Amino acid sequence: MANVVPFAFKQGILKGQHDFTVNDAYYLALFTTAAPFAVGDSVYTSAAANQVGTVGTNYTTDGKTTGQGAVAQSGNFTTLDFATNPAWTTASFTARSGVLYKYIAPGGTTALQYLVAILDFQADITATNGTFTVTFPSPTADGGTGAGSGALLSITGNP
Repeated sequence: MANVVPFAFKQGILKGQHDFTVNDAYYLALFTTAAPFAVGDSVYTSAAANQVGTVGTNYTTDGKTTGQGAVAQSGNFTTLDFATNPAWTTASFTARSGVLYKYIAPGGTTALQYLVAILDFQADITATNGTFTVTFPSPTADGGTGAGSGALLSITGNP
């Protein structure tokens, strides 16, 4: 499976469900399988099967923050970059995928924890009492069709 942007995320942009730069918090949760959510899913839940375990791993249910996002223009691409590459120190676990989602603090309306992207690591990645870091690509990365096309999230169109 390749990285996937759920259908609902694209609709959510037009509905005003995401504010990457100021008001909303975004998290990355880790899973032991390649596809913990499907492209047709819309909301994150910590009850999803195969999230990395928390006993003796230094992993916390729901993952880590990505910090605030920065929206920019790179050629014909509008891109999104996050301030923080999520890292788990003294980690002892294996992950196969990550799920980027809008985080709602405990006590909030978790039905609003909208999925943003499902990241397939292409293989199991293991940390043994070390640091497990998910490094997002540069917002100006060239994915083969110009600067910005290799960003974590990019929307193409003529300026």
